[in-house]
Amino acid sequence: MSILKDSVIIPLNRQLFIPKEGDLKMEDLIIETEGDYKLFEKNDYIIVKNNDCCRGIEVTIKTRE
Repeated sequence: MSILKDSVIIPLNRQLFIPKEGDLKMEDLIIETEGDYKLFEKNDYIIVKNNDCCRGIEVTIKTRE
């Protein structure tokens, strides 16, 4: 397991873009957060969107190995 992003704050209604490097897929990611988020793909990125209604969220993103 490797850490892609560690303790990153995603502000309210914002997104975090993770480049698809190699053969990275959404299924390979482990998202650790206490807030609500959406995960989707677009072109060359996997996007983590803060879907919490009232605050920024802190996320740690890891890959499965």
